[in-house]
Amino acid sequence: MNIDIQIYQHASLAPEIGVLAEFRVRFFREFPYLYVGTEDYEQNYLADYLANPTTRLIVARDAGKVIGIATGAMLSTELNIVGKVETLLQQHGIKPHSCFYLGEIILEPEYRSRGISKQVLELLKNAGREQGAERFCFLTVAREPNDIRCPADYISSDVIFEKYGFIKTDVSVTFEWPTIQADGQVENTANLLDFWIDRQ
Repeated sequence: MNIDIQIYQHASLAPEIGVLAEFRVRFFREFPYLYVGTEDYEQNYLADYLANPTTRLIVARDAGKVIGIATGAMLSTELNIVGKVETLLQQHGIKPHSCFYLGEIILEPEYRSRGISKQVLELLKNAGREQGAERFCFLTVAREPNDIRCPADYISSDVIFEKYGFIKTDVSVTFEWPTIQADGQVENTANLLDFWIDRQ
């Protein structure tokens, strides 16, 4: 397996935004996100990534085919997150200006459990350290254990996150997005997300 992994920043980000948008629309439709979006909306939403000098985008390719993406940026620039939980973060001793936010790591199913995600994570963490980050964090969607929308073969990623040295805090944030309901309809509803931080 010869996977080519590239990291993009600043001007080099722009040509890759379409790839990121396509992955987000396709994979975030799955449980637990249940997000129904469009690539046009995503490209507009991701315009902030282009304008953020701390943003890093990783694209993994196999023989030219994109098989994974990942993003990260300094938490202090993620104002939609910090604005909601800054007080709680301060109570936990988490300083946004020295914390790197891991946006997402998404791999095609057939490339999972091959060590690629760990390699991508380390690249993101190194990108954060180069910008002065001392801590690393991310958000995960919280769903009830008995959620009927959960596929029978779904495996929670919590064990993987813990294996990689992260712990779930009692900090949470709520965001709205078009969400698949239990009856299959799509409604713009509030979704709870848990805040994870690396162990020190």
